[in-house]
Amino acid sequence: MHIFEELNYIDNSSLALGFFDGVHLAHNVVLKNAVKIAKKNNTQSCVITFKEHPQNTLSSEKVPLILTLDERINLIEKTGIDNLVMLDFNKYINIRAKEYLENIIIKYYSPIAITTGFNHSFGYKKEGSGQFLKENSDKYNYKYYEIPPYVIDGNIVSCSAIRNGIMLGDFILANKLLGYNFFINSTVTEGEHLASKIGFPSANINYSEDKIKIPFGVYYVIVSVLNKNYNGIFNYGYSPTFNNKDILKAEVHIIDFNENIYGEKIKISFITKIRNQMKFENKEKLKEQINRDIAFADIYKHFLHKNNFIL
Repeated sequence: MHIFEELNYIDNSSLALGFFDGVHLAHNVVLKNAVKIAKKNNTQSCVITFKEHPQNTLSSEKVPLILTLDERINLIEKTGIDNLVMLDFNKYINIRAKEYLENIIIKYYSPIAITTGFNHSFGYKKEGSGQFLKENSDKYNYKYYEIPPYVIDGNIVSCSAIRNGIMLGDFILANKLLGYNFFINSTVTEGEHLASKIGFPSANINYSEDKIKIPFGVYYVIVSVLNKNYNGIFNYGYSPTFNNKDILKAEVHIIDFNENIYGEKIKISFITKIRNQMKFENKEKLKEQINRDIAFADIYKHFLHKNNFIL
């Protein structure tokens, strides 16, 4: 996949338009439709999007992102898209829908097809819409494809529904709508070794500021490190038992694992929440609870395999 940070000429493109935070199940339909049309017509597929979420420029109320920029790029590439154009939203913040269509989409990409989600909007004050693209399709000689809502178990797949699930710690819902397990990518850093002192060595990670935050608590996760997957117990929050109220920690205990992985890349995929963060009377009580957390993970793992869930 070729990545461009400025407008470029790609004639006869099959375009997909949208921000695609999460690259969830519905986004995949939009992106793969653009790829399918490109292959059918022996041309190139292309995504036009922005580096930053438009609302984070337009409003003081920031949208927490499901994916970092690099993660979004990686998942878009996996759909088979040929070209990714990632623009600076600030340069286009005041452009009208008609001008955006004529002077950007048509001028630079002369599309044979444009695919969007059912609720896509663009241009100054969101005046551009799917209906606008449809009305202009004959004039500019492209076909417009509007992908209808994608519904799973009565839930419309959307970034807002996924964000709500993540912020509530409901990964059963969030992962179902994403089509994969919500994850954090990081590099293992050295911590205070508090967990090691009670017999549960943990890998400390940096939780990206750009990433949506989960509730404080303990989670069953799948840990990908050194090209292998392991079960793990992830803790996010402070350390109330150790009277640590100042340092926010994100750490994972990898079950049945004992290797030095400082500086290694690590991926934490969230399966389900085990419990809220708790303060224990002493370290022994904390150790007993961690052993129960590990037992929970082991039981849950077998449940997932029995029911053919993908880990």
